[in-house]
Amino acid sequence: MSFEKPPQNHPEVTNTSIDKRVLEQKEADMRDLFRSSDSPHDIMIAEMQTDEFRNLVGKDVANKTIEQLQSITYKDEDDFVAQTMKIAIPVLEITQAGRKDAYKQEGRDMYTEDDIKTSISIIKESDSEKIYVIGNVGSGKTTFAREISRELGYKNIDVDRWFQIFRQEQKREAADLPELLQYIMKREKPPFVINHTDLLRQNLIKDADVVIYLNPQKDELLKSRQLRSESGAEGEWQHVNDGDYDKIERENTELFNNMGGTIKQRNEKSGTSIRLLKTNE
Repeated sequence: MSFEKPPQNHPEVTNTSIDKRVLEQKEADMRDLFRSSDSPHDIMIAEMQTDEFRNLVGKDVANKTIEQLQSITYKDEDDFVAQTMKIAIPVLEITQAGRKDAYKQEGRDMYTEDDIKTSISIIKESDSEKIYVIGNVGSGKTTFAREISRELGYKNIDVDRWFQIFRQEQKREAADLPELLQYIMKREKPPFVINHTDLLRQNLIKDADVVIYLNPQKDELLKSRQLRSESGAEGEWQHVNDGDYDKIERENTELFNNMGGTIKQRNEKSGTSIRLLKTNE
């Protein structure tokens, strides 16, 4: 089963220097958002109104982007994707130039291409549909989840975006992770890839088919923290003190090691481990 459609050949998408894979992922994100939310453009507007976005692109670009999103109407998913991609391209041009991906910079000792390929192979061979990516703050979970979901054609569940969907649809400012996950699972069906720092430590992955644990060295996690801080990025990392990284790593590792199932791959250098929990019964 596949949730992704091939990128549409919109002129707005082809006339850009942005990497093709970035555009494909952005389009997949837009399709995921359309299918997840009753008012997808309102979710995008809320994201554009954050201090993080304004600091990244500047006040004028942020205001123009919001005005464009407020004015769009669309008849179906393809129309929504076409219009939002047209608006997103100039923003992507700015953010691509001004903020490199923290997990793709040269010299980083994070997960590897082999980790991605091996994960995909294990998932396909086991016919697994519920994939959970776990790890410390700054370990590359979001990027890794996007990479494998794109290659598999699985739904990529962005928990941070679902917090926004929950707030919009439930008219509440907050929800704890267990409540949010229950809310998501009522709406989303496998196959999917999901990631969050606290999924394992809050015992929220009992039904997983495959669990991928990203566990790079602490120095790499702190580099991610520094890069995010320099770029003005917001997120859960801001609530984690430097001294908490070791504690989180110990808790994740102990819980992961005691999950049962079978370790299918353990990359000692990158710190990535893949555990298969699905049985053929």
